[in-house]
Amino acid sequence: MTLQYRWQLADELPMVYCTCVCIYCVLQANVKAGNDLMVTLALFGYSAAVTLVYLQNRNPVFHQVAYAIEVAVILVRSTFYQMEIRKTNLRAYTEMRHLFLLGAGSFGMAFVLWNIDNICCGALREIRGWVHPALAPFFQLHAYWHIGTALGCYASIVYQQYLRLVMLGTVDQYRATRLLGFIPYIERTCTAKTVKTA
Repeated sequence: MTLQYRWQLADELPMVYCTCVCIYCVLQANVKAGNDLMVTLALFGYSAAVTLVYLQNRNPVFHQVAYAIEVAVILVRSTFYQMEIRKTNLRAYTEMRHLFLLGAGSFGMAFVLWNIDNICCGALREIRGWVHPALAPFFQLHAYWHIGTALGCYASIVYQQYLRLVMLGTVDQYRATRLLGFIPYIERTCTAKTVKTA
């Protein structure tokens, strides 16, 4: 590990905070107006508790477990939503399933590569020394952790946008589409002809 502890915190604690925002979104997806103060306070309390404990307990496993709990909450709640939506809107369910699998798959693959990097760090450094410099980036597995988690987070955000549209009953006005064939985004569909003005 090359980062000083305070910079490691600057890297890891925002993961906890941003994931709390995603938890709020997935827990409040079916709320038509207002917000739930108890959910907000609980998530703020969780973030504060993780921060305070991690400042005292410098074991990175603590952060990993705290973050894994958050991801599990999102995955479980999203799965329940999908089971409900499957009964009423098969098109939306299919799209949500694709977004869900992209996000979960990206996180999962990133997690595997990150652990390989942690376990085989010395061997990977040696390989990078042997291969042509142009090939060395292929053995920087920690970098792929960041790419995979970024794609996973992005897919999760698009998923939550789509979920909110489904839960509010406005999903028919939108569609999920792909940039370059795999980067998802939501766009509004043309529901009415545009009227030309003279």
